[in-house]
Amino acid sequence: MGYVLIALAAALLGLAMHAWRADVPVLERPDQWALDWQTQWRGPLAPGTELPLLLVRVDDAAFEALGGRVPDRGEMARAVRALQSGGARAVALDILLLPGGGTPEGSAALAAAMKACACAVIPFSLPDDGHPAAAAPAAVLAQALLRHDDEAALARSESHYRPHRLVAPEPVLAEAAAALGHISVRPEADGSMRRDLPLLRLDGEVYPSMPLRLAAFALQADWRQAHARFGAEFSVGSALRVQLDELSRLGVNYYGPGGPLSSFDSVGFAELLAGGVDPARLRGRIAVIGVSALAAGDQVPTPFDARLPGMERIATVTDNLLTGRSLVRPAWGGATELAAVLLLPLIAVALLARRPLGIALGAIGLGVVALLVGVQWAFETHYLVFSLAPPLLALAAATLGASALRAGIEQAQRREAARRLADSEQRYALAAQGANDGLWDWDLLTGEVYYSPRWLALMGLSATETGHAIQAWTQPLEPAARDAFDVELQAHLDGKSLQFHHVLHFNQGGQERWLLARGLAVREGGRPVRMAGSLTDISESQRLQRQISFDALHDRLTGVANRVLFREQLTQLLSGVPAPETGLLLLGLDGFRALNETHGPVVGDTVLAELGARLRSAFGARHLVARMGPDQFALLLAGGDNAAELARRVRALLQSPFNVATPMLQLTAGIAWAQRRHGPMTADELMAAAEGALARAKADGTGQTHEFDPAEQLVEQSRRWLRDAIDAALASGTQFELHYQPFVRLSDRALLGFEALIRWRHPERGVIMPGDFIPVAEASGQISAIGRWALLEAAAQLRRWQPLGFTGEVAVNLSGVQLERDLELLADARATLAALGDVPTHRIKLEVTESMAMANPQRSAEVLRELARMGFKLSIDDFGTGYSSLAYLHRFPFDTLKVDRSFVVRLAAGREAQEIVRTIVGLGAALGKQTLAEGIEDEKQAALLEQLGVQVGQGWLFAKALPEAEATNVIHSQPWRR
Repeated sequence: MGYVLIALAAALLGLAMHAWRADVPVLERPDQWALDWQTQWRGPLAPGTELPLLLVRVDDAAFEALGGRVPDRGEMARAVRALQSGGARAVALDILLLPGGGTPEGSAALAAAMKACACAVIPFSLPDDGHPAAAAPAAVLAQALLRHDDEAALARSESHYRPHRLVAPEPVLAEAAAALGHISVRPEADGSMRRDLPLLRLDGEVYPSMPLRLAAFALQADWRQAHARFGAEFSVGSALRVQLDELSRLGVNYYGPGGPLSSFDSVGFAELLAGGVDPARLRGRIAVIGVSALAAGDQVPTPFDARLPGMERIATVTDNLLTGRSLVRPAWGGATELAAVLLLPLIAVALLARRPLGIALGAIGLGVVALLVGVQWAFETHYLVFSLAPPLLALAAATLGASALRAGIEQAQRREAARRLADSEQRYALAAQGANDGLWDWDLLTGEVYYSPRWLALMGLSATETGHAIQAWTQPLEPAARDAFDVELQAHLDGKSLQFHHVLHFNQGGQERWLLARGLAVREGGRPVRMAGSLTDISESQRLQRQISFDALHDRLTGVANRVLFREQLTQLLSGVPAPETGLLLLGLDGFRALNETHGPVVGDTVLAELGARLRSAFGARHLVARMGPDQFALLLAGGDNAAELARRVRALLQSPFNVATPMLQLTAGIAWAQRRHGPMTADELMAAAEGALARAKADGTGQTHEFDPAEQLVEQSRRWLRDAIDAALASGTQFELHYQPFVRLSDRALLGFEALIRWRHPERGVIMPGDFIPVAEASGQISAIGRWALLEAAAQLRRWQPLGFTGEVAVNLSGVQLERDLELLADARATLAALGDVPTHRIKLEVTESMAMANPQRSAEVLRELARMGFKLSIDDFGTGYSSLAYLHRFPFDTLKVDRSFVVRLAAGREAQEIVRTIVGLGAALGKQTLAEGIEDEKQAALLEQLGVQVGQGWLFAKALPEAEATNVIHSQPWRR
């Protein structure tokens, strides 16, 4: 914020100077000096040659020839005639020819010469003091401009110079002159005349200056076409056009020093009268007659000359007009200057705030030089002038202010840095003490090293042993370690590392020790002169790192290899040309989970540790022993190993009891192996094969042994494919579908409902029947998700059939796994209630088999009662094929007993099946339950079942399991209806 305020203050200072410089002379002085400097830097210029000017000097020689007096009018007349006879283009008299200034004869002679010449231009004066005189003579009034514009700009110019009266020449001479012009100017504070006043107004008339009138006459311009736009431009037709500044002034472009060194060609007045001037020097010239003698006092200071004769100033302004070399401030100059006033401080402040001081000042300096060069180029090539003082003042103020602010900020930062350094040193000392680090400081110029007491203690050295030399570092080290330290240290001293960082490893008092040496070199002129640092004891962290590395590849409890290391070793064996016997033997403890639950994890860990020790002791010399899982160990098999014999030896190890509890534990284990000769090629394939074989051994019972069989792997791969495919089918939501087999009342064949049977339409393998995938789903637990889908789909189907007027039931089969996972089943049932919407809950019937219900009759009864309370109907499927206890049967809240199809098929074979069906019907009637027979294939079976008292039938006689669309048609048609 401080930098921004400085930039704004500097810009305001420049704007104030820019606005007030024309009204406050002292503020205009810097621009005047700048203009003088530009003119001097440019150097002298040669006057124009197309309409050349000639100075006729009334110099000291003429004064001497004339007896120390100014030429009288008769002598002036002779000079005019001499110039006329020499072929001069115009003659200007830079001498006021006032009334009474000469004899009547002399005035008459001069008037006659002027008339004869018809090329004489004489001056009049418009002073800004005194009292107004009489009206302007007609000859003077004839010079006034007929056309001019912008009264406001004219009024602004009058604020700088406003004439009060007219000092006219003698009337006879005025009448004889070809043109007249005023010679009034306003010197600046230092006496210089850097600007001419080409147009001045008196009594409502605008009069031209003598140089302006002389230039127009020399160009033979029609003065009646003269037109002025004050503050902008003056023109005489197309012959003469000149730009004016905002005060209607004309910048004078001085060519060089005056007098003998003048850039203009000149002749002496006395020489001209004496006929000593070659007429060729006069031909076509614009002659200016004036006094240049020092005694006359008509001199003005210029950038080249402190006393330039007034006549030469008249010649300079005239030549500026004729050659178009008047100094001009362009119309866009003001806007450019204001932009510079605003932008330069901002740029300077931004550089000083964001860049190093040297670069910032250098950039500002280069910018100033570029600005000056650009302005000088415009001055010399296009005669353009700009006000340099305001922007440079703003830039200087911004630079000084921003530099001062920066110095203050840097001083404050240095003080703060010193304070922080002191704090940092104190913190470092405290940290070193707290971290228990050793410190060292090496003076490379003297070679002396300071070692702190802690450093000495860590290295196991005394102060006298070190000798205060850098070689003390390597005293406890082996030769190779010494060389490594020296190389690392020298590399840092040579500037090849940002920080010295080296670990020392040696034995101290029979114990391994690791110390971290750190240091940083201080350089002067690129040469290290001092180096200091610390020494930290990292022995414990190194030991911990070693332990971590060991633990990454070993089992922490038993100390044997872990699965990662075992796999790496097996992969290495397989990478060469492995023997067919290469593989692994896998051991899995039987009932280890129960052991943990009974005796606690401490006993379990002790058993594992002892078993690992036994295996390592018996087989570790030849075989890699690894713990592969919570209760699994493996031996790595290489070429020549007899896996069956190795399995026997492993089992013998388990014969000895484990001394971990009372009574002592006797453990058994399943053992399996897989080798490369069985087909697996990679470590992962071998490990998977062994795990599969172990699973088969466990399935066969406790203490079993099993060798991997590739055929079993194919079965397992098929099961794995089915599991993955079931997951994909559940995720897609489109592969499973329900088909519906109707069940009807046998008496009138009325449709009572449907049993929903799942079908799987796989995108690649087509329809997969339930018998092919349901057992796999039950084994993997995926049956819960399938059952949940079936319940929700049945509920959705009932809602779709509701508008058709269907009021029957849909029966959905439950799996034994669902019944075991009672909490999930009840949650799925509640979700089904929500999915039913306004469909009554009792229209969904849940079917469980007799064997499922009796697996855990007490728990099954609780779950079934909860489902019944929710409103679901329940059915016991395949009744008569299990071993139901009548004591439990009445506890189940079922609604329907379903006669198994095996009895229906045997009805015609004899009375046994008929009596079983009659018994089931009687049992149902006694309990007030409905009976349903499934698997009815012909009318004979249906009639016999109806005679036996079965109320409801289901089977191919009525319809097979139908897709949704066909089942919908059955609702409308019921083709079997009597």
